[in-house]
This record gives sequence, C-alpha cells and structure tokens, in this order.
Amino acid sequence: MLRSEHVLRIPLVLAAAMLTLGAHASKQPERSQGLSLATLAPTLSRGSADAIADIPWSENVVSSSTGETVDVSVSTSYPAADDIGRQWADFFAGLPHGPELKLLRAYVAPLEQVHTICGLNAVGCYGDDQLVLANEPASGFEPAEIARHEYGHHIAFNRLDTPWPAFDWGPKHWATAAGICARVRSDSAYPGDEFLLYKLNPGEAFAETYRFLVDTKLGQEQPSWSVVDNSFYPGQAELDAVEQDVAAPWAGPTTYVFRAQPRRGSVWEQRLSTPLDGTVRLGVTAPRGTDISVELLAADGRKVLASRGARSTIEARICGERSLIVRVRATRASARSVELRVSVP
Repeated sequence: MLRSEHVLRIPLVLAAAMLTLGAHASKQPERSQGLSLATLAPTLSRGSADAIADIPWSENVVSSSTGETVDVSVSTSYPAADDIGRQWADFFAGLPHGPELKLLRAYVAPLEQVHTICGLNAVGCYGDDQLVLANEPASGFEPAEIARHEYGHHIAFNRLDTPWPAFDWGPKHWATAAGICARVRSDSAYPGDEFLLYKLNPGEAFAETYRFLVDTKLGQEQPSWSVVDNSFYPGQAELDAVEQDVAAPWAGPTTYVFRAQPRRGSVWEQRLSTPLDGTVRLGVTAPRGTDISVELLAADGRKVLASRGARSTIEARICGERSLIVRVRATRASARSVELRVSVP
C-alpha cells in the first residue's frame, strides 16, 4: 500500500484479482512463489497523478438509472466513451453502497493505459477515492469482478475502525466478526502487507468479502475465492457484518455515565456489553479524599485494567471480549457518589 504524502493514510492497492499464484490459498504465509507479490501487484506510484493527467478523458458526472450521480471518466481511446461512462455509472450505483458513492472518481481506460497509471501487469487500482480499471477482460478476469473488489476498498477507505485504520484492518463490524484484532496478535493477519504476506492482509480480505457478498446477491452459489487466504473465507456472520458496514457503518464509541456510592469494604459492579473490538476508556471522578479502586474485568474474571484514586482515566483495547465488568471498591466510606464514564466501541 502506498501512503500518500498529502494525506495521512492513502493506501493504493492493485486489484487483488490479478494474483493468480495457484487456485487455492494456502493457510501458511506466502513467502516464495517465484515472482514476488510486489512484482505482480505494484503499488500506484507518485507519478500516477501525472499519468492520469496525460490521458484524454471524456469526463462526466453521469446520472445513473437510480437517479444518483457517479463521477466516471472514460478514456477517449474508446470510440463510445459516453456510452461506456453511462454503463459504469449504472454499475457502481447498482452495488451495495452508502454515501461514499458520491466521493468516487472512476477512470476507465484500455489496459495499456491502466498499466501506465497503475503499474505493469496491473488490471486495476484504487487510492484516495480514485478507482482505475479497464473496460475489457484482463488477465482472465472480468472488469466487473475487478470493480467490485476495488469498490470494497473504496468502502473501507470511507469507514472507521478506530483505533485501527479501516483500510488496512477492515471496517469495524467486519473486522470484529472476522477477529482481525486477535489474528494480528497471534500473527495470522498482516494489515497493510502488499508483498510476501498479501494473502493474509485483512484489507484485501475485506475487499474480497465485499465482492463475494455482491456475487452471492447476484445468484452465484459459490463465488470464487483465490485471492486471499482460505482462513478469511466468509461465513454468514462476516457477510452480515459487511452489509452493516455498508448500510449502517460504525460512527464512533458510545459513552455511558454511571454513579455509584460504594461503602467501605463494599463492591459496586456494572456489566457492560462490548459487541465490537476496539478501545474501552474508563474515567473516574470521585470526591477528594475518597479512596477507591476501579477494575475492568473480562467476563471470565480476568483483569483487563485497574486504577486507584479519586480521579483517573484508564483505557484498554479489547479483542473478542463481548462483555466487561466494571468493579469499584471503597476503602473509605463516602457520602457522595463516584461518577464513572465508560466509552465502548
């Protein structure tokens, strides 16, 4: 993934569909397959903007059959550029999408020009709301399949998975359903890796799961799955999570405020639902002189965080814990309540 100089995180990824090193993905990291994945999937270079500027385009913000407008530019090398533009506008508007559609800038060009923009052997690329592809089959792949995968990247680029980058980890609901946080901890997923461990890159896995979802909706009983590792193969939970990321994406944490009045030697507890992976933050405000300890426990009693004192803020990242227990102990009697502010993903 290329990280843009002018944007904090602009990963630019070649269409994963071009990776044809074997029909079945291995469950072990890909470390040697003759040609490196870097050769097969070069990243969009700094000169790509110049390459786009050098190509004559029939530029249109096209009104699709759904009434939505889609920004599609078609190379004038195609004799029917306007018709091609309208067809692609209908295509993108027909995909499961949210408000990110209006941010898309699609470029459709002959494969030779795609190579000029994206790199040798590339069949398409995506970055910074820009999607490039050919209008004809390339390397044995239909342009619609490439476009669906790349649009999955466009969705991820415009979603959140705080504290992790959604483009590299996948949007919040899918990343949680696929257990990406736990997989990264166990070294079975490698966010952002566009080289030797490409097949274990969850950003690519999300884009492929989106394509898989669309193909399923189009009636395919068993869509292809050869780009990323089989361990990412989606079940219904992952497909449902992708739909949620598209239609009702995560917008940020939810904060709860509790007031407890623990007596000396007593324990106050509150169970919290934590349906998504991410950062849990706990703020404690108590009267001066109050001596309390606060613990954040997993459902099995394992201590996640602990703090002591009248005023403190603690936080932790949760991976797979679907509920937590807030426990407050007082070593001195308090006539006033303790305020707890808990933020969960």
